[in-house]
Amino acid sequence: MADALRAIATTGKNPYGHSRDMIEAAIATLMDACADAGTIRTDISPSDMSAILAGIAFTSAQPEQREQAERLLGLALDGLAARQ
Repeated sequence: MADALRAIATTGKNPYGHSRDMIEAAIATLMDACADAGTIRTDISPSDMSAILAGIAFTSAQPEQREQAERLLGLALDGLAARQ
């Protein structure tokens, strides 16, 4: 394990740098499907949604904050709903 970590460190690159792109691609796929179905707004980008989810995770990450996280996620999902 130490050898693997040293090898990663010597590259000077963030080994998790591609994770954000992968998450946003997954979010984009889901959002595209929902937009095609007419269930969500089309003026919100995957990076906007990623920022919303990161904010919820950052501010409500503790087990005792689960109810708050659920409320915030509910607000975010309500805000995504397609305008009628």
